[in-house]
Amino acid sequence: MYSLGIDIGTTSCKLCVVSSNEQNRTIFSEQLTHHAHILQNEFPSYDEQSSMKILEIVQTLLKKSGSLKDDSSIKSIQICGQMHGFILWSSKSPRTIVSSLVTWQDQRCSNEFLSSLGSSLTHLRTGYGLATLLWLIEQQKGKDDDLLKYDRAGTIADYVATILCDDEITNKSQISTQMATSWGAVDNKWPVEHRLLPEIVEPGTTIGYYKKTIPIYVALGDLQCSVFSCQPARNEGIINISTSAQLALVIDKLSSNSSQIQGDNLLSSMRVPYFQSKDLLVAASLNGGNILSAFVHLVHSWTSSLNNDQSFDMLWSRLIQLGLQSTTTIDNISAALFGERHDQSMSASITNIRSIHMSQLNDIGCVFRSICHWIIKNLFEMLEKDSSTIKGIIGTGSALMRNGVLQRELRERVQCEVKFNEHSDAAYGSALFALIQ
Repeated sequence: MYSLGIDIGTTSCKLCVVSSNEQNRTIFSEQLTHHAHILQNEFPSYDEQSSMKILEIVQTLLKKSGSLKDDSSIKSIQICGQMHGFILWSSKSPRTIVSSLVTWQDQRCSNEFLSSLGSSLTHLRTGYGLATLLWLIEQQKGKDDDLLKYDRAGTIADYVATILCDDEITNKSQISTQMATSWGAVDNKWPVEHRLLPEIVEPGTTIGYYKKTIPIYVALGDLQCSVFSCQPARNEGIINISTSAQLALVIDKLSSNSSQIQGDNLLSSMRVPYFQSKDLLVAASLNGGNILSAFVHLVHSWTSSLNNDQSFDMLWSRLIQLGLQSTTTIDNISAALFGERHDQSMSASITNIRSIHMSQLNDIGCVFRSICHWIIKNLFEMLEKDSSTIKGIIGTGSALMRNGVLQRELRERVQCEVKFNEHSDAAYGSALFALIQ
């Protein structure tokens, strides 16, 4: 028997087929970039993706896996994906009446708007699904309500899971505790009421069936599935760097430090639901592979302006090579290009530049290494004192696996053993979870 795991990421989708007869061996795995980002010239603070492009890539992966041809051996399907994001659709015509995906990187909810929501919602940040819904409701005041055509809401993973269901069990949308928490639910309950908010259910809940026989479980968070794929030992931390970055530690549900709020401020680390009787203590940074990509795009733009036709991929390889050769890092650097949820005032900068520092700035490998150094340092600083309980590290995620500079900076940061597992990722984790249900 096989299980299918599908991860819908910010830049790509991945499908993994795992066999139950061969020690959970992966028998098929493929990843495709979805190019779903929608340019926002008029509203630069918006960050949206085309739900249809993402769905097309998922269908392509299913065809390439051969799962659609021979489904008699498929035990179950589990979908996971980017968290926090928000999408609307109609259960009557989900393929045609569907909104774009408002992603976790969206910045439309200003501090002024968020502060107007009341004391029960001080934990919300821009990019959270619940904040996005409340913003959309606010925009409809005094207008024809554009939300009336929708009766379902969820993450992009919830939407894709619904599309794959030939036979849904319930006529109400459902969302897992993992995804609901990323939206802004508190203790698995919504702090406000609205007809579009889905029912919160536990991981492993069957939401429908593919071809009327194969169960599809409620969508899970990509973070939780990435951690699950590593099967960490006690006090073994997981560092995952893809588009964003996370440092996570599995903890007991009943242990202390459960509050995510300190006064009116969001803590830099938070507790999120994991599986069974466990939670994850996680430092979830908005800055990961995306800031390295932004830096490479910046350098590529500069070199192109100087009539240097070096390809983007060659530039990536060269910067990693130069970063590995670099012997120093820049002290006064912040690479917080996308801010952080707990401190939206954070930004990217290099400060205190004097003539004596120019040798470092002239060394582009040093600059690249310094950004990698900051990504790792920022994660451990966000986890604060809890990082001292970590006795080992498992590294995963596409940006970390492809970047020797990030790997070196991680090894130099910690005193414990560091293992890199390129075969552990959210798609594999979701397939593994489906297999044991």
